[in-house]
Amino acid sequence: MAKYTQKKIAAKLSAKAATDADEISPEQESELKELGEGIRSLGRRTTEQAFELGGYLARAKSILPDRALGAWVRAICKFTSKTARNHVAVYEKLSDYRERLVAASVAPTTLFVLAYADKEKVESVLMAIEAGEQLTVAQVKAMVGVAAKRKAATTDGALNVGGLAGLRKAAELKTTQDVDQFHGLMSAVLNRVEKAMEPLAKGRAVKKGMLLEAIVYDCRHAHDLLNSIAAPMKAELVAHVNWRPARLPEGSAWRTVQALLHRMGGVDGWPDRTEFVGWLRDEVIPALRFVVHGEALTATEDETEIADASDQLAAQERVEANDRVQTGEEATRAQIKRVFNGLIAPASPTGKSRDHRSVPSAVAA
Repeated sequence: MAKYTQKKIAAKLSAKAATDADEISPEQESELKELGEGIRSLGRRTTEQAFELGGYLARAKSILPDRALGAWVRAICKFTSKTARNHVAVYEKLSDYRERLVAASVAPTTLFVLAYADKEKVESVLMAIEAGEQLTVAQVKAMVGVAAKRKAATTDGALNVGGLAGLRKAAELKTTQDVDQFHGLMSAVLNRVEKAMEPLAKGRAVKKGMLLEAIVYDCRHAHDLLNSIAAPMKAELVAHVNWRPARLPEGSAWRTVQALLHRMGGVDGWPDRTEFVGWLRDEVIPALRFVVHGEALTATEDETEIADASDQLAAQERVEANDRVQTGEEATRAQIKRVFNGLIAPASPTGKSRDHRSVPSAVAA
């Protein structure tokens, strides 16, 4: 009883502080009292209650002036203004995902991270959770791009260390973030593929266009991340062409994943409708489950040969294109040099002979 009385006294003091700061009508004071009672009635902070608390605090924020809100929150909620702002952000920015977040029982600490993330990042994390992934707050931060920003202040010392030890530390920091982001993307892609296959159980068709549109960019980004994490850099045959990630070891499972993600990240690489379902069932899902759940995967010789031939052809085309560019530039420079040195005369546009065949040399300085 004494505890309840103390809460009532605190609520009155906070309301008085707010009234002293700015004039608040009796109706608003009554509403603030009701909001306080609603907040105190909330029990254990479940996902649903986190949204309800955010709704109460959002309403209180619209009534109280900024300088009085902190005192009211401390008196009623017993936590800081920053925590209150996080709950308000959850209520205001994650309302479109509320039902799914509640169904997945996402912890409030994770909600706070998602509340400040872009929508596509929220969707990726949520799909990974719905697929059964037990993501930590640190992993969620990495997936939405928050971890790198928060680590910037604490890792400056490590990133300023020279030598081989410093380089390895910098690589470790980068790899940790890339791996978390890669795993989140792959979890989301696997979930979408498995959901796309569900109509088969009812004798209905799998919609290729919808699935392609949903995952093609995630596959492309995941392919780049995998190359950044695991693929060594390979020098091109032409010196002035930048190095590129090489193929992973032939016959390895991760080489199969690398080739598959490259194919899935391009619209033209997907098979036609007659082979589409078999491709998803026999190649795509096993590879994705290998990545996400660690299930065994053995690449077939046919898959490896096809991927290798594709890579070799692409490399040869790049080399030939660079050679053509280089040859064309050299021919142009030689032609210009001959013209200005008076060795030849430009041909007449009409093909007719001219009276003056010689070309004057360049004007002397």
